[in-house]
Amino acid sequence: MLRRVAAVLLCTFGLAYPGRVGAQSAAPIELKWSALEGCPSADSVLARVHEIAGTTRATPSTLRADAAITQPKDGLFRLRLEIRYGNLAAVRYIEGKSCKDLAGAAAVALALLLSSEEPLSQRDLAGTLGSAPAAPADNQDPNQQAAPAKPATPTSPAVHPRTTSTDAGAEPGPPRRWHVLLVAPLAALSLGPMKELSRGLGVGAGISFDRWRVLAEAKWWASQQETISNVGEYDVQFERFTVGARGCRSVAGSRFEFAPCVLMSVHHLSVSGSGPALVSRTDTATWAAAGVGAQARFLFASWFGIIAAVDGELQFARPEVSVSLPGPPPQGSHFPAQVAVPVERLAPAAATLTVGFQWIL
Repeated sequence: MLRRVAAVLLCTFGLAYPGRVGAQSAAPIELKWSALEGCPSADSVLARVHEIAGTTRATPSTLRADAAITQPKDGLFRLRLEIRYGNLAAVRYIEGKSCKDLAGAAAVALALLLSSEEPLSQRDLAGTLGSAPAAPADNQDPNQQAAPAKPATPTSPAVHPRTTSTDAGAEPGPPRRWHVLLVAPLAALSLGPMKELSRGLGVGAGISFDRWRVLAEAKWWASQQETISNVGEYDVQFERFTVGARGCRSVAGSRFEFAPCVLMSVHHLSVSGSGPALVSRTDTATWAAAGVGAQARFLFASWFGIIAAVDGELQFARPEVSVSLPGPPPQGSHFPAQVAVPVERLAPAAATLTVGFQWIL
């Protein structure tokens, strides 16, 4: 009789115990993960959470997390971790020098919440008693990280957490992706299309979105003068004004950026002459040009930096400048003929160097 009772008890325990272990083996968590290219995946973050938390007790609600990692212009990575548990919700903001650090910090923060033996509160989700920790070392026992109730203090100097509860009503939004750009003053040197080296000053304005930048620029070039002495003393003065636009995309760097660009410009040239028997008047010419370039930017602060660009352009037209001088009258006429004396023909290409200060609003 005793043997039959013992067998029944053993069978009952064998059926009940696996069910208990199965209820504790899977951590009750749902993770929505959005990260930059090259960051750890959602599966690896969840695996790290399960590794640190180990077996967990059954909970009345599932821990839900929505995480997003971005990289603003200041070079640091930022994690926005929204945590929900039942009717509780909070948001944590964590900054770090690498995406891997932030993924580890998120895994540890979620594992600490899962392994808590006390019912979770709003303060636990917000992390107001202590900021979310950095990831533990790979050779450290993950079960030692499952200390209940109290979030750990960050151990990695690369992660600088900042947490905010949604109940506070002052949740900071994600970093702004677009900015207004002002460039002033802008100094320029141009070899071509004029025969002599041109010096100019300008301003620019535009907008940036993530790593894309679009700028409009205006340049006023210093006057140039050409003297014709082989047929008399005649002076020809050149005045040039340029407007243009460039589109660039940064391909490397955060504080120091390098960006290839495409550009188009419109040039306006005014020519006037003076000398004996020369009618004073001003002629103008306007033409377009297009090209490519490269722009570098160094940020002294998030709102101020210095830019330098090297551009090459092909001219869509090559105006030719000449002076009409009075010549001997043709046979049978009492009026002098007009003789065109060439002065300069503009070059088909130009190379320009620009340097200026950029204000980021």
